[in-house]
Formats: sequence, C-alpha cells, structure tokens
Amino acid sequence: MPAKKTTKKGAQKSATKAVTKVATKAARKKSKTGASKKPSTRQKKTGRKKTRNSKGRRGRGTGFIRRHLWLILGIALLAFLAYLFVLDRTITQRFEGRIWQLPAHIYARPLELYRGKAISTEQLGFELEYLNYEAVDRLPDAQARYMQAGNVFQIKTRDFVFWDGKERSRFFRLEIEDDRVSRLVDLANGQPLDLVRFDAGYLTGIFPAHSQDRVLVKLEDVPDIFIKMLLLIEDRRFFSHHGIDPRSIARAMVVNLTSGGAVQGGSTLTQQLVKNLFLSQEKKLVRKINEAFMSLLLELHYDKRLILETYINEIYLGQQGKRAIHGFGLASEFYFGKPLNELSLDQMAILIGMVKGASWYNPARHPERARERRDIVLKTMQQTGLITERQLQVNMARPVLTVKQGRSGVYPAFIDAVKEQLQADYRSEDLSAEGLRVFTTLDPFVQHKLEQSVKAVMPTLAKDNKLQTAAVVVSPTSGDVLAMVGDRQPSYKGFNRALNAKRQIGSLIKPVVYLAALEQPDRYTLATLLDDSPLSIPRPGGDVWEPENYDKQFHGKVTLYESLLKSYNIPAARTGLDLGIDRVIDTLHALSYPYPLTPYPALTLGAIDMSPMEVASVYQTLAANGFHSPLRSVHAVLDKNLKPLERYSLDVENRVNSRAVVVLNSALIDVARHGTAKRLAQNLPLQVAGKTGTSDDLKDSWFAGFSGDALAVVWVGYDDSRPTTLTGSSGAMKIWQRLFRSVAYQPYALPPMPGLEKAWIDMKTGKLSGQGCENAVELLFIEGSAPRQKSDCSGGSSNWFLNLFK
Repeated sequence: MPAKKTTKKGAQKSATKAVTKVATKAARKKSKTGASKKPSTRQKKTGRKKTRNSKGRRGRGTGFIRRHLWLILGIALLAFLAYLFVLDRTITQRFEGRIWQLPAHIYARPLELYRGKAISTEQLGFELEYLNYEAVDRLPDAQARYMQAGNVFQIKTRDFVFWDGKERSRFFRLEIEDDRVSRLVDLANGQPLDLVRFDAGYLTGIFPAHSQDRVLVKLEDVPDIFIKMLLLIEDRRFFSHHGIDPRSIARAMVVNLTSGGAVQGGSTLTQQLVKNLFLSQEKKLVRKINEAFMSLLLELHYDKRLILETYINEIYLGQQGKRAIHGFGLASEFYFGKPLNELSLDQMAILIGMVKGASWYNPARHPERARERRDIVLKTMQQTGLITERQLQVNMARPVLTVKQGRSGVYPAFIDAVKEQLQADYRSEDLSAEGLRVFTTLDPFVQHKLEQSVKAVMPTLAKDNKLQTAAVVVSPTSGDVLAMVGDRQPSYKGFNRALNAKRQIGSLIKPVVYLAALEQPDRYTLATLLDDSPLSIPRPGGDVWEPENYDKQFHGKVTLYESLLKSYNIPAARTGLDLGIDRVIDTLHALSYPYPLTPYPALTLGAIDMSPMEVASVYQTLAANGFHSPLRSVHAVLDKNLKPLERYSLDVENRVNSRAVVVLNSALIDVARHGTAKRLAQNLPLQVAGKTGTSDDLKDSWFAGFSGDALAVVWVGYDDSRPTTLTGSSGAMKIWQRLFRSVAYQPYALPPMPGLEKAWIDMKTGKLSGQGCENAVELLFIEGSAPRQKSDCSGGSSNWFLNLFK
C-alpha cells in the first residue's frame, strides 16, 4: 500500500495535537496530587455548572406555571363553581321542598257551654286554668281572660280554627246554679247565647325523629312591632344587605362594648337561618365560609320576606324533655299560653332576648336572667325611638311570668289510643311530618279526676307499689273516650294496661249471660227461678269442672234477679249451659267483642281475657240501652293548612234487644243499691248501675259501671297474676267511686220505653205478689212475660227482701 504524502500544513496540525495531549496528562496528574489543598479549576467549573442546572430547574417550573396559568385558574374556577353548585342545590332542595317535618299536634275536646249544660264551678275553673286563661279583677279587655265572682263568670274566649271553620272570640256572661249553666248572655249585645265553644287545649305532638316542634305563623300574622323589635336587636340592615353585612359586625362590636352587655350579634338573620337549617353549631373556619356563601346564595334566590318568615319559624327557643321548641309561634304558646299576636310588649322582648341563648335566658327556669335580657332589649327600643320612656318603665316593671309547662307528653295511655285510631287511616310518616291537627275526645277534667282517684286509692289497697291498675272512661251515648290511665303512675310511658293487658273478667260476664237469657222472655225473666246446687261438668281429659260460689255455699232456688245482685256463680253457669255457650258468645259479639271464642263452660263465669278498653266497649252498649257506638278517641283531623281531612262521625247501631237491656239495667241499678256494689249507694248522691268482677283466686279486681253521662271500667291486679286479696268491690270499685263523685252529673235513669211493664214479685217463689207483701220486690218485665201465678201474701213491709242485702 503506497505511503501518504505529508504536507507542511498537516505536519503543523499533528504537532499541535501532540502538545495538547501532553499538557492534558500533566494537568490531570497535578489535580490528583494537590486536590486536598486547593480546588482545581475543573472543580470550580463543575460547581458553576451545578448552580446553572438548579436555576434552570426553577426556571423551567416557573415557566410551566406561566405557560399553564389559565389552565390552573380554569380548574380552580370549575372547582369553586362546583362548590357553589353543591351549596346552591342544598339550599334550593330544602326551600322548594318541605322545609320542616311538622309533627301532628293533638288537642283535647273543646269545652262547649249552653243553657242546661251540666258543669260545676270547680270544673269550669279547672278548664279555664287548663287553657291558660288569665284571671283578672275587671271586665276582660283581651282574649283568654276572665273575671269570676262566685258562680258568675265573665269570659272572653280566643279565636280558634276547628274542623267546621274558624270560631271568633266571644265575650259573654255565664251563671252556674246547682251544677248547671243557668244563664248565658252575649255581653256585646245583651242577647242570650245558644252555644259557646272554647278553644281546644293542646296535649302533645307526634314527633319526627329529631323531635322538633313548631307552630307555623305567616309573616302577615306577626305583629309589626315584633318584627321591628327583632330586626333592631338581631339585624338592623336586614332589608339592605345581601346576606352578610360587614357594617353590622363592626357596629355590633361597638354597641356591645358601650352598653356593657351583649346586645347585638354580628351575624345577619340570613346567616343565623343558614346555620340553623343547614350547618352545625361548631365554630370552625370552614363552617363560617360555608355560612357566608350559602347566605349570599339564599338571598340571591329568595325574597327577603320569605327568609324572614322562615327565620321566625325556625329559631330554636327551648326544650321540654325530648321536645325541641322551635319558632316564635310555638314559643309564644309554650311560655305564655297565647298566640304571638296576643303577647304584651314585655313578653315579646323576652322571646327576642332568648335568641341570644334559649337555655340561658329561659323565662320559666331562669326568670331573673330573662328579666335582665328583656330590659336590655326594651332599653334599646327606647333609645331608637320604638317605644317611649313611659312604655319602657311600665314594661320593665312587669314580672316575668310563664304558664305551666307540664302538660306536653302527659296522658300517655290516652295518646296511645289516639295513635292506634290514627294509624288505621294514616301512615306513620304522615303523622310525624305533615303538620296534622288532631282533635281528640279527651275531657281534661275527667282525666284529671281519674288520675287523682288512682293516686289517692292505690296506696290504700296494698303496701307494695307493684299492684297495678288501668281504667277507661267513656261517654255512654257517643262512645267518646273521655279519659284513660294505663299504670298506677298515670304519666308513666310504658306498658299500657288499658289497651293491652288481657285479664280474666270474672263476674263482669254475668250481665252478658243474663242478657242472652232475657232476650228470650218466654223462657227467662228477672223472676225466673234458677238452680243454685252443686254442678259437675266433665272436661276432656277426664277431670271435672265444679264451679263454686264466692261464699262457698249453695242457695237452692233463687231468682235470676237475686243471682245477679249477689253474683252467684252456679246459677249463671247453669243458665249459660242451658242457653248454649254459643248463644252467650253470640251475645258477647253483638255487644262489640270482636274476637272468636272457643265455647267451653268456664266462659260463662268470665274465663275470658279482655282488656279494660274491650270491656268498656261491651258495657257501652249496655249503658246506651242496647245502642252500640264504636269507641273513638279522635273526633276530627285537619291538614297543616287547617283544612278538614277526616271527621269521625257518630255511628250508632242497635245490635241487641233494647227492651231486654233495659230490664237487665234495672237489675244492675239494684246491684249498686243493694247487691255486691251496695257501698256505692252510701257515697254517691245519684243513681248509677254497675257490676263487680273478681277472677279466680282473687287475681283480678274489676268494676264496670255507668251514670247517665259517664261509663268507667277499672281493673286492679298484679302483672304476674298473683292473688291480690281484693274483690271487685274492695279494689277497683273504690277508684270508680271516688272518680264518679266528681265527674258524674246525671243519674242513670231507665228510659221510657213501650213494651215494658212492672210487677211485684215474691222473691222466694218467683210468683206475683203485692206491694205490701213481706218479701215483695217490684221488677221490670218485657210486656207479657211477667209471672201469672200468684203467691200467698201475708202482708208486712215491702222492704223485707232488700233488707237481706243490708
């Protein structure tokens, strides 16, 4: 291969490369040997290179932000808009749907007065106090006030909306004589009044899970001075700001410092409403931010007046047990017993002062604190010209007085009956959320007297407090349930024995057995002789049923009348067996007992389990002389707009022979005069009818009885069915008797009825006798069924037979 030619220029380049190579090697060697003493030039260059790289990275990051700034801002804006959308949707869903779950409000029956109405001055005084009417010493000048002078009342009632429309306030004069209304005059025109109806007393509510209660008021129904007072204290610029108000916050700080107390808050009413409706009470920055934005959104969507009305109905103003008091409408009635538009200026100031702290300034629990807060509100009003100096002094001088607050949640047994009737027609969620107004049949005075009777008598019947009782009081003519207790402690919310305790009814069945017999007047009358001798009935399985009388004696031939008065067991059993057990069951069903029964002989002596409510339904038919009305605890239901939804009309059905019932009742009158319930005649001034009941081994003590205007069934016993040592007359009848001394105005009188006749009967033979005969008693018969055979009459006193029972 030929050699390359070397030029001069090429030789110079080669020499230069060689010199450079040698110099580079020398520099590397020097760097290794002197590194610890002094940084090499290469090291310095390397450090500068690193610095340039770090600045480059920062530059690249800043450049990224600059290049994507609009994208980042766009994402942040979208997130913010999504946040606002969520808040906005939360607000609109609540405001355009159902803002609150409104509990059903339950009311007692409204008291109606008319000339001839049976009522005592004691009862009328109780009713007025129950309704929170204010007693005054001059003619009433406002609603819910009255003046009393002995048996004369001058009363001004409240406006109230009933199932048949609005009842306007009436101003009238009332006189009571001999426990009856003798005079009723309209004081506005001096004309006689046919009827006056009072407002219905509030009982309780059927609450949703959170137990909030409120009475909704419309803004136009709120007094103008109240609105001005509220805005003055809580939000002076309410109608000019847009949900939040920095000026109000600054002004509130100044006012609070100069007044020496917390007079104003910095949050607007809108912010307070948002916090109460949508947010928690925790004091965190996130919550305050949400509150501010939601307040702006709320005001963007809705009118100021709607927001103000919602605030007035939402604000929390106290607690009663689990029941939370919300809204000025309910608070007005809860604390002062009257609607918001009837409050005095000082009472309005108390409620508005409570906004700052409902528990701390509660006028019922802390009247002194409430007074101090009220006076601050009143002074602020005077300083801004809302009231005069004289008005300030007058209202500051008034004491802080509230009405009794012990009624809500009471009468649990009766409320159970109300719920039971309502649940047949309404869903549970409707009862606790739709704001229904329920008018019941409860008579507050009868309920009060029943509770008093239970509390007074029960401690005298047994030393321990485990002996229990239950009672139901009913109107004989309508079937309205007037009162009920389900425990020896009437306010106890637990097992309701009046509705749910099924106990053997014992001798309470005997009127049913004898009614079945008396409906066959060709076979049975009160004068029919019955066999009271030993009775043995074989049972399946080989044993024998052998009933006994309470006195362990046999009495031979006795009339049906005597057997009922003395409550003999064997004659009643024989009568039931003779009629056929199925016949007795049919009669019991006709008297309203709804459940099927197995026909066995012991049923004729009350071996059947019934609740006091079921017994009351049966005896209501007897008390109404054979006409049955289903027992009802609810009279009418209105919706939240006070429009009628349901009215439970009076249904009357004649299910049994009325003549036979009247004949039976004539004997039940004598049971209360001369029979097993004869102690009643010694303590009651009017005629009643009734029957004692005692189950085997004295496990159950019963009494069922009625006057002309009330029927009551009382049971006493132990929950574990141990013996009580009490008969019907020594136990349950004592509660019944004490009750009827106060609530019974009308005697039970046998109705004039065609097809009935009276005759004097010889009680030993069951034959016709004369009034002057030694053992004669006048009995009632269905026409044509009286005995025809005559007894030998030896003369003497006609009271001989009745003296046997004395």
